[in-house]
Amino acid sequence: MTSIVMTDKIAKNETTGKLVTAHARHLHISPRKIRLVTNLVKGMYVSDALAQLAHTNKKAAGMVVKVLDSAIANAKQNFSLEAENLFIKSITADMGQVMKRYFPRARGSAFVIRRKTSHVNVVLAEKKRGKSAASRLAFLKKATKPAEQASAENIDQKEATNQRQEKQPAKKQAFKAEDQVKQNKVQNKRRLFNRKGGE
Repeated sequence: MTSIVMTDKIAKNETTGKLVTAHARHLHISPRKIRLVTNLVKGMYVSDALAQLAHTNKKAAGMVVKVLDSAIANAKQNFSLEAENLFIKSITADMGQVMKRYFPRARGSAFVIRRKTSHVNVVLAEKKRGKSAASRLAFLKKATKPAEQASAENIDQKEATNQRQEKQPAKKQAFKAEDQVKQNKVQNKRRLFNRKGGE
C-alpha cells in the first residue's frame, strides 16, 4: 500500500535568498491530470494560488493545496518567513510508480490497467510585493470613470453617429430605394409563378 510522504529541504540562491521546498510522493493520480492544476498556479503568490485552487473543480486541486500548506508551514517554522511574501518559484509533477491491474476480456484474455502515481515538488521563495493593496485599489479607482461621465460620453457618441447618418448623400439613399423596388418585383414574379398554389 502506498502512502503520501511530505518532506522538506533547504536550498540557497544568491538572487532570491532562502528557498523552501515541499514534496508529496505517490499521489494516486496521473501526472497529466495534476499538471492541469499545477500550471494554473505557477509563479503566483501563495495567497493568490490558494484562492485560485479553492475555485478549481478538479480532484488534483485538493492535493496541491496540501502540498502548498506543507511548504508554508516549513517556511514559517524553519525560516520564520511570512506567508504574504512567499511565491511559487517552481512546481512540478513527475511520474511515480505505475501499478498494473488486469481486467478480464473475451476469449480468456486480459486487459492491462495501468494505475499511475505522481510526485509533486514545490519550491517557494520570498519576494516582497511591489505595491500594497491600498495603492492598487487607488489605481483602480482612478482608472474607473464615474457612471455620469460614462453616460455623458455615450450620449455624445450617439449624437455624432446620428449626425453622420444625416450627412449621407441623397444619391446613396436613392440607390437603396431602387434596390428595394427591384427586390419587390422579383418577389412578386415568384408569387405569380408559384406552381404549388395552382395558379
